[in-house]
Amino acid sequence: MEISALKENGVWIVQLSGKLDSFTSKQVEDFLLAGIAAGREKVLIEAGQLEYVSSAGLRIFYLVAQRLEERHGKMAFCALTPHVRRVFEIVDMASEFAIHTTRAEALKEF
Repeated sequence: MEISALKENGVWIVQLSGKLDSFTSKQVEDFLLAGIAAGREKVLIEAGQLEYVSSAGLRIFYLVAQRLEERHGKMAFCALTPHVRRVFEIVDMASEFAIHTTRAEALKEF
């Protein structure tokens, strides 16, 4: 799992690459929660290189969304691979989170 981040127009863009599973979810959780603790309240998960997400990875997204909601923040996703998008649809995350095709499209939401 590789994680990188940048800030664009006040939005913290977190790029995930690789597999988000029970082995890597703690790394992603720590990274995202540290960012929120540091005051980042607009989070965009860019998942164009995310090959796989397990239930442990999905749990992280719900946890982060909950923390952001407590701070009146917002999280969205963009550039999901077809496989990851399908997982989101199966567990009905597609109806709970804003999912956009491109980063530019997602940034407009913030």
